[in-house]
Amino acid sequence: MKSFSEVNQLTIPEFNLLMEAVKLQQIDKDYRNHLQAFLNYSVKAQKKIGRNKTRPIFTKFQKFYDYEKELEKARGTVKSRFAEASKFLRGGKTRG
Repeated sequence: MKSFSEVNQLTIPEFNLLMEAVKLQQIDKDYRNHLQAFLNYSVKAQKKIGRNKTRPIFTKFQKFYDYEKELEKARGTVKSRFAEASKFLRGGKTRG
C-alpha cells in the first residue's frame, strides 16, 4: 500500500488477508530471533542432573519455540487443551 486511497479501496476480505500476512511475517521474524537466541543460549544453558553432571535444558528447538503452534494461533485454529473435557461436560461423547 502506497497511499490512503489504496487502503480505502480494500474490501474486508482483502484487509483480513493483508492482516494475516502481516501476522505471518511477524511470526517468521520472531522465529528467526528465537532461533538465534536458542543457538546462543543452548551452549550455556545447563541443568544439574547429579553431583558433577549437567545436561542442556532445551534439547530440541521446538521445546524452546513451537513454530507450528504460533502459526495456529495466528490463524485462530488453536484447540483448547480442555476441549475434550468441555465436550464431556456438555454431554457429548469423547474418544476412547
